[in-house]
Amino acid sequence: MKKHILPITLLSAATLLVTGCSSNKDMWGEFANILTDSSSIVKESEDWEAYSIKTTQQGVVYSKANSADQQFVSHKMDAEYADAVNRLSSPFARSDKAKDKLAKENQGYRFKYNEIMVVKDKKSSNTLGYCVNYDSDRMENGQVKAVKEEDKIRKQFIYVAKDKPLSVTTVSGDFIKVMCGENFYKKYQS
Repeated sequence: MKKHILPITLLSAATLLVTGCSSNKDMWGEFANILTDSSSIVKESEDWEAYSIKTTQQGVVYSKANSADQQFVSHKMDAEYADAVNRLSSPFARSDKAKDKLAKENQGYRFKYNEIMVVKDKKSSNTLGYCVNYDSDRMENGQVKAVKEEDKIRKQFIYVAKDKPLSVTTVSGDFIKVMCGENFYKKYQS
């Protein structure tokens, strides 16, 4: 996988955010703060990359999810998705007020699962996690929030580990191809 994609993305976003600062001193201070705050996300991404490589090298098998698997994924997504998104985006919010607003905005997701595939350890047959393809809508006051067609979340990927917190750093195509296989990935590409 390409280790540099997330750090470069974070660096680019950080650079864009700080260009609006009023002075060079402010800009470099904010830039340093963003880099410091985002280092945990870079580490999280690297940890997941290492997990996917190690796990698949040891051998995995895939199977169709049953109702208990689907219920586990649904519960975990409902319980942890907003926090995972917030964890990724909060380093770029530079004030407590902005962080609170961001956390509030990152609520109200409703998921429709296109496919949930079980990932099992080849030797033990223990379930390690789930490869998930989903659509998502944002809910507001009990109604689907209206968004532009290009802003709709459709045919997205995420890996849901059985024993780890949900992480949106597992949504990349590179991660999904390694952890879930090319066939799963290609099945949902437009």
